[in-house]
Amino acid sequence: MEEKDQKDFKVDEEGRLLWKGQEVSHPLVKRYFLSLMDRDEEGVWVRNQWQKLGVDMEGTPFYVEALREELKGGEMRLKAIINDGTQEVLDLSTLRIAPDNKVYCKIRGGKFEALLTLSAYWQLMRYLVEEEGRYYLELGSRRYPLEIEEEKGSGG
Repeated sequence: MEEKDQKDFKVDEEGRLLWKGQEVSHPLVKRYFLSLMDRDEEGVWVRNQWQKLGVDMEGTPFYVEALREELKGGEMRLKAIINDGTQEVLDLSTLRIAPDNKVYCKIRGGKFEALLTLSAYWQLMRYLVEEEGRYYLELGSRRYPLEIEEEKGSGG
């Protein structure tokens, strides 16, 4: 397997996937590269059976495009439809609300973060409850507290 120190891929701050400086804009090609993306102790890679190409990560290329309710074993859960063509159970305990109010979650066993699209965000807000000035997501019999991260450098 060929391995390079030079990083052929980059994910910029806006989440665009670039290959050798050019944006990967074709939806199927982008989905293919995202499906090959992996993270290990050495970094982030686009890896197939023949080669392993490095990825410089500034943002996240992954988006939760929609949420779907699913009843399993008597428990209600949400499935995340991800822009790499996969679906997985949304782990509500991994939700992160950035200071700019963008909502992120962990995917692929915690290896990557995905940004919820506006559509997925509004689907998620159907489960929002407020109690004594605190906000929670309530799904079935479970409640997940929501916290908005503070801006870096603020507070003190």
